[in-house]
Amino acid sequence: MSDHHRHCLLLKGSPTEVLSDFLRLTAHFTTPLIVAHDVSQYDELLVPSLKTTTFKTRSFKQTRQELGSNHDAILVDLTNGVSASALAILAGTVRGGGLFAIALPEDDWLSVTDHDLSRYLPWPYEPEQVTSHFKRYLLNLLRDKHSPFQTIPSAQMNPLPALPPIDPNAPLTQEQIDAQRDLFEQKAKSYVLIAPRGRGKSTLLGDSLAKLLKAGKRVAITVPNQDAIVSLKSRFEHIAHQTPCCQNTLDLPFWAPDALIDSSEHWDFLFVDEASMIPLPLLMALNDKADHCLFSTTDYGYEGAGKGFGIRFCHYLASQKATQSLALQTLTLSKPIRWGESDPLESWINDCFFLATPEHSLKPSVNTAPSAEFHQLHGADWLENTHLLADTFQLLVSAHYQTSPDNLRWVLDDPSVSTYLQLSEGQVQSVAIITEEGNLPTPLSQEVMQGKRRPRGHLVPQSLLAHEGIEDAGMYLYWRISRIATEPSQQNKGHASQLLKQIENLATDHCDFLCASFAATPDVVSFWLKNGYLPVRLGTSKDQASGSYSIMMVKPINKHSTELAINWRTRFIEHFVINLLLQYADLPTELVMLILGLKQHQQNELPALAQLSNQEQQDLNVFVEHHRQFDSIRPIFLKATLRLALTGQLTSKDPTHQLLIEAALGRNTEQTRQKAHLSGKKAMHQTFKKLLAKTFNSK
Repeated sequence: MSDHHRHCLLLKGSPTEVLSDFLRLTAHFTTPLIVAHDVSQYDELLVPSLKTTTFKTRSFKQTRQELGSNHDAILVDLTNGVSASALAILAGTVRGGGLFAIALPEDDWLSVTDHDLSRYLPWPYEPEQVTSHFKRYLLNLLRDKHSPFQTIPSAQMNPLPALPPIDPNAPLTQEQIDAQRDLFEQKAKSYVLIAPRGRGKSTLLGDSLAKLLKAGKRVAITVPNQDAIVSLKSRFEHIAHQTPCCQNTLDLPFWAPDALIDSSEHWDFLFVDEASMIPLPLLMALNDKADHCLFSTTDYGYEGAGKGFGIRFCHYLASQKATQSLALQTLTLSKPIRWGESDPLESWINDCFFLATPEHSLKPSVNTAPSAEFHQLHGADWLENTHLLADTFQLLVSAHYQTSPDNLRWVLDDPSVSTYLQLSEGQVQSVAIITEEGNLPTPLSQEVMQGKRRPRGHLVPQSLLAHEGIEDAGMYLYWRISRIATEPSQQNKGHASQLLKQIENLATDHCDFLCASFAATPDVVSFWLKNGYLPVRLGTSKDQASGSYSIMMVKPINKHSTELAINWRTRFIEHFVINLLLQYADLPTELVMLILGLKQHQQNELPALAQLSNQEQQDLNVFVEHHRQFDSIRPIFLKATLRLALTGQLTSKDPTHQLLIEAALGRNTEQTRQKAHLSGKKAMHQTFKKLLAKTFNSK
């Protein structure tokens, strides 16, 4: 094929007919791959198929195992199910000159039940009940005049030309040479290599690892999925075995991420491949394990928000203190190697799933509020507004969400999902995606609370039932803000809050609560608190992607739900002050203070752990006014501190207030004490006495 592009064909018919066509086309290819929602039909045909031909099968669920692979040909059968992420993953593994084929039935595909759809539907919806707007969207793009997919009659299908074997010793491109030179110069503490797929990242990493190891450097490589480094390992072994530097065979120095963290070793170079699939706190810890770290990741695509990774993690790396001349150096690879430039399949996949939507910045205006427009889109509405769909997804990616192609299907096909947009001059300025939850039957709610059932979806009512034991939580209606984001150049100008207010006005007659569940960080929690949301649950384990605890917050819409929300928050705070000692030792102090300090507690409504008896008041007074030792009043000190926090008398902006909280909870106070410019324990205790004096003044 011209320009080393991939062949794209649309094959129609039964599995037997499609397989016959596919095997005829790939007769000269090595082990073609067939992927479908259910590959059992193809597995049954594997034995009686041509004796000289073999093929491999994968279900959509197994697709990630193909990351890092190279294929001559792939057939993706979409007849009985569609996986957006599988299409994006697989398209990036086909070599130039190879074949990427999609199978559809001869009959009306849109009327065929999509069994992969159940992953996106909340209870009680079933695939048979739902019209898939995503399938219509995909079919439109397959039939579009710019689509690379062709339909050829079976009689005209001939075997495609054989592909040359992959040369593990192919010379590095000039881009790879430049990137490797920058790395070997060791001018930066950290390096980030972000590039689209097929640009030779694996080859560069494997080549560089081998050369560093042969030069006597202590090096290590880690990746979330070891199966995804086939190409990297092949290049490493080839370079490592060329004119060996010593008698010993050089093995790939692979470590699992957690094993690296637990190891006491320190390396000269550490390579982290597919870094955006690793939780941020773990990445930060890995960065401390070597003199130089290289974090490699694919630009936004199959594994989630590569650009989100780039924005957030690169900001951290750039701000670190480093002994080298640079804290961070970015390496780039832009020219495709696995296929030719301007490859039609790559362009189609990128356009279809908005994987390479160019960044745009909204033209700032003096006052955007009067010209702001609000739009609500649901399901089929997107088919008439695909330009807004592209802007929306680009915005979600830039907001650090792990946005993947599967989310596109979720937005188009989940009947409980609506999207609210704030537009300025026709461009998306802010976006919020809402899911409707609740209204669960009483018997189902009981089974959820008892841990017997976990129906799809309904995150907030299920969590309140199962984790908080709120017996009537299932009966209410919730609008959960699943995603919210503002165009980066327009952030911190109140646009997201304005959009939330608009949603609140619309929700008045349709639900009892607005709510949100997200990774709890001080800045995000502050945003929701500012908009009137109350915390009602904090997760007990950290989210794998963000490395933070998940918090759930609600905003009541009517009088009855307001009473409920206050009761739920009171109950949450009662448990939270105890759990601070039991399981939240690593919760950031600023976050603790934000959760406690909402100024909504009267003195007589405080949790038991924040109430002082007359004797405790007297003991505290002796410490404040005289010379009683601090260690002898620690339990009372904790109670008094919680009391100050819960009555809104402490602020996270004051380091002495942070110090008070940390000392009360038994945390290490050294760093905060220095920040507060206190010379030692004596000065710290004197500061505590001044702050605690408020306890008596507010009796």
